[in-house]
Amino acid sequence: MDGSMRQRSAGSWELRVFAGRDPETGKRRYRTRTVRANRAEATRELAKMVREVRAIRQIGAGSPMSDLLEAWFAIAAASWAPTTVRQTRSVLDRYLHPHIGAVRVGELTTARIDRLYAELGQAGGIGGKPLAPATLARTHVVLRSALAHAVRWEWIWDNPAERAHRIQTPPAEQSPPTVYEVAVLLGHVERHQLVFHLFLVVAAFCGARRAQILGLRWRNISFERARIAFCAGWVEGPNGPVLAATKTKRRHAVDIDPGTLALLEAHADRCRAANGGVLPPDGFLFSDCPTGTAAWKPNRVTKAFARTRTAAGLRHFRLRELRDFMATEMIDAGVPLPVVARRLDHRRTSTTLDRYAHAVPGRDALAAEALWHRVHDRQAG
Repeated sequence: MDGSMRQRSAGSWELRVFAGRDPETGKRRYRTRTVRANRAEATRELAKMVREVRAIRQIGAGSPMSDLLEAWFAIAAASWAPTTVRQTRSVLDRYLHPHIGAVRVGELTTARIDRLYAELGQAGGIGGKPLAPATLARTHVVLRSALAHAVRWEWIWDNPAERAHRIQTPPAEQSPPTVYEVAVLLGHVERHQLVFHLFLVVAAFCGARRAQILGLRWRNISFERARIAFCAGWVEGPNGPVLAATKTKRRHAVDIDPGTLALLEAHADRCRAANGGVLPPDGFLFSDCPTGTAAWKPNRVTKAFARTRTAAGLRHFRLRELRDFMATEMIDAGVPLPVVARRLDHRRTSTTLDRYAHAVPGRDALAAEALWHRVHDRQAG
């Protein structure tokens, strides 16, 4: 660790000590100090600065990775959404603490990180199965972020995770249910699970996310205007479900069809009957409590959906693909992209187009037919 000094004026010296590189820009960073002294005193002060910076690095670099991970988590988690806190806590406890928690921060190399990813990718999942690429990528983000803080705190000079092998996460193949499959699914629950049937209807016809639907309260429903406002999300936090901001951190509303409106009105009547004729405005729509105090647990809904899909004899597709169903069917029916994007709560229409370009009706069939005729007309001639 080098230090330097230069005389600014008579009896004034600028001291400078290298303190690593900026984790974001890669530029060299220095600690500077100006002292009024003669050359000998300034030299002693420079040596003192070098020892201070070296001591900070030695203490940090000699700490176990578990200390760094927990110190970073305590600071960073304060600004995260509950779901992010829960997911990051899971990554720390399942994949990082057990494998590299005892490694000293200064001894963690890029090669060691690559070996960690290889081990997790081969047998890091549940029951020794390969870890999903998306989970492996999330693990990399957590580790890289924690090490970036170590660089900022001057524990280490650079971030070894920045040079680790890039983790490829192939996009999930879209396979939304067909109109027939949605009809079979809804028909299977219509008679015996009225409230869950309503949940699936809202998911399929409004295109809302699971958290947004579970976060619905009666004051979010306008029966007169036939509109639903999605204002919050009911998500799994570190200590159980909590009400949080929506994924896009904003409120959005969608119009609903007469059939969905009728189902909502029937559910409101049932809730009034169970609650002494009162419909509590802050009560959750999808709740086991007459007053709607707490919504269903998110994982419970996903498991109920999987059981229902299997019982209905349908192929495998996920709950979130009811959202894809709405989008693809509306686009195929010629609904303008801005309208579909608004219902999906996409900030930009380009996001909708990127995800559902395959569903956009075009002149491809006419082009294919024209090419066929050109070739076969030439053959006939």
